[in-house]
Amino acid sequence: MVPKKRIPEMSKGQSDPEHIISEVERAFGQSADLQVHRFQAGAGELSCVLLYLKSFIDVERLSQSVLVSLLSLPTPPVSMAKLAEAIPCVGTKELSSLPEFCQAVAWGEAVLLVSGFQSGLSIPLQKYEKRVVTESENEKIIRGPRDSFVESLWSNIGLLRTRLKNPDLRLEVLTLGARTSAEAGLVYLESLANPLIVDEVRSRIQRVNVDRLLATDNLTEFITDAPWSPFPLGLRTERPDRLASALLDGRVGILLDGNPVVLVVPVVFWDFFKSPDDYIENQYVATSVRLLRLGTFFVTLFLSGFYVATTTIHLEMIPQPLALIIAGARTRTPFPTALEMIAMEIVIEILREGVIRMPGVLGQTISIVGALVIGESAVTAGLIEPIILVVVAFNALAAFVAPVYHAAVSVRILRFPIILLSASLGFFGLMLGALFYLMHLVSLRSIGVPYLAPVGPLSVKEMGDLFIRLPLWQQNSRPSYLRPQDATTQAPGQKPAPDTERGTQAEKAPAPDKAVAEKNHSPAPNKET
Repeated sequence: MVPKKRIPEMSKGQSDPEHIISEVERAFGQSADLQVHRFQAGAGELSCVLLYLKSFIDVERLSQSVLVSLLSLPTPPVSMAKLAEAIPCVGTKELSSLPEFCQAVAWGEAVLLVSGFQSGLSIPLQKYEKRVVTESENEKIIRGPRDSFVESLWSNIGLLRTRLKNPDLRLEVLTLGARTSAEAGLVYLESLANPLIVDEVRSRIQRVNVDRLLATDNLTEFITDAPWSPFPLGLRTERPDRLASALLDGRVGILLDGNPVVLVVPVVFWDFFKSPDDYIENQYVATSVRLLRLGTFFVTLFLSGFYVATTTIHLEMIPQPLALIIAGARTRTPFPTALEMIAMEIVIEILREGVIRMPGVLGQTISIVGALVIGESAVTAGLIEPIILVVVAFNALAAFVAPVYHAAVSVRILRFPIILLSASLGFFGLMLGALFYLMHLVSLRSIGVPYLAPVGPLSVKEMGDLFIRLPLWQQNSRPSYLRPQDATTQAPGQKPAPDTERGTQAEKAPAPDKAVAEKNHSPAPNKET
């Protein structure tokens, strides 16, 4: 919002339009895009003033909807309410204080002041510049819808309503940021979402009191349960279908105007390994891919530490032919295995960040050439072992198997403590690090929901669609850890099968007469005959 310390309250004797204009100009610091348009309306008996930001207003609509209507008034209205009825714009409101005037102008509305009236009008005529709806670049899928959220809050709400054509969908708009005045939208299904969860999310958002709020990730840091945890406690998505599916489970979505990323809460750890196209593909394919994602995540997290522990402390566990190869490679390298592993991991991170910041054409070229040149040169110079290069390259690729990007970012950070523990304590250090991560995951909450549910606390009934993808006709209930108001998703007995009653009637039906059948299936007569 516009800082209130610069805007004094307006008394009854200060309702003159010129005084209001001077205060608004002082609040905006004589901004170049602040326009003051004076004109006469109501057969020349009304002195009117329009205040608006030229960079934020639709000037064409202002001329056609407001100016034409006011200039065509035959007689002056008796009140501001009657004047508002003459303006064909939906959402026109009456204002009565200086902070309201300044805030309306800052939000891109046109403010109408009329001499002789104690109040003014705010007319919503904002002009939003937005990009077209395109496919998400960060959440790729093989099959399914290709649209993604954009930077406009109301466009995103429209994309969501195309999938949830339900009057039960609730939208609450909250203004955040003392100087940015960002609009945040809280969306949920009233008949499904737990009211306690909705109230908790709303109260956490309303507690946020900061000057700026420019991204959804900024809001996440203020409402999360464990701000120091490296694991994401909210699902960030750019896909309307994923948000619609989350709302149908009983979750809550948070949209921020100016951001194409939506935050979904509460979430559990296993949600980051599910993709929207899992429920489009065959259940066997989707299950195998989901297990592959989970297995790859843990292999990527512990593979570097396992290699360091094995080759540094537990070399006797390696088969003799492989041990001889590793020992031969170790004679050419001057650095410890753990140092080589950490150095190569850092080099890969530098390459990854550098490629992201480069232009698209150069980025693809540099990523391939840089990885090949640096890796081959390091091995040839005897600085690192060839097997370490293979392990690091595998980790770099496998880290992005998870369909959610910020889940892949966390595993890139968590590898380094595992490498250090494995280098100092061997397998004991590796297990110690894994136990610490497990204890941390068990202690986490996402808006009060256990982060490892339904594994911790254990609920066998809820594990049906966790590691495997059940057929759609078997997914009859919503996750119980969300405490939804309606736990069932579909009627029972949805398994596809022939109708027993119809099949019985078809079996009991008499066989058709042979002569009638031959007549019905006789060939067409010859025209010559």
